[in-house]
Amino acid sequence: MACTCSNCNSDPCGCKDHGLTTPCGYTECSTGNERCDDVQCTECVSYCGSTFRIETPTGILKVESGERLDQILQKFALMFVHGIDVCAADNVHHAPYNLYAETVTSTTIDIVWGGISSLSEQFDVFYDTVDTPSGWTQANANPLATAIDKYTIIDLAPATEYKIKVESTFGGNTCDSVEILVTTLSA
Repeated sequence: MACTCSNCNSDPCGCKDHGLTTPCGYTECSTGNERCDDVQCTECVSYCGSTFRIETPTGILKVESGERLDQILQKFALMFVHGIDVCAADNVHHAPYNLYAETVTSTTIDIVWGGISSLSEQFDVFYDTVDTPSGWTQANANPLATAIDKYTIIDLAPATEYKIKVESTFGGNTCDSVEILVTTLSA
């Protein structure tokens, strides 16, 4: 458990069956707090219903059976900003839908992405600090091939919150993924 509270739930939970690392309010069983026996992370929940889609004059929104909830949420966030159109719709060039941090150290962040458009020609990774932004910095010196879905950002400052995005390119047009926020560990 993440904290020492009275009446905490002791059920195993989450991906890879590791203990909760949430605030006490999520595991304290008293009135007004989390009532669920088990809280799942979005990357551990998949949509298992029938694949469905909505077609509009400008694009298609499609949710596949087996698609992970975190990917669906990122897809919907992009469509909220761009509409069901270029950079967001399934049937046109779009940004990767499933960007997340994997391994984080005091000076590096490994990012992974999926939900790649078949029209993407290359990727670029960008980052900036959240508290004192100075403008996006391109992490990769050369464009990344579309077969690449993981990248390590290096030379970061310890204990610093960063915003990170992946830019997809097709025919000179670019589409940005959602921005994930990740904090490096203390030195």
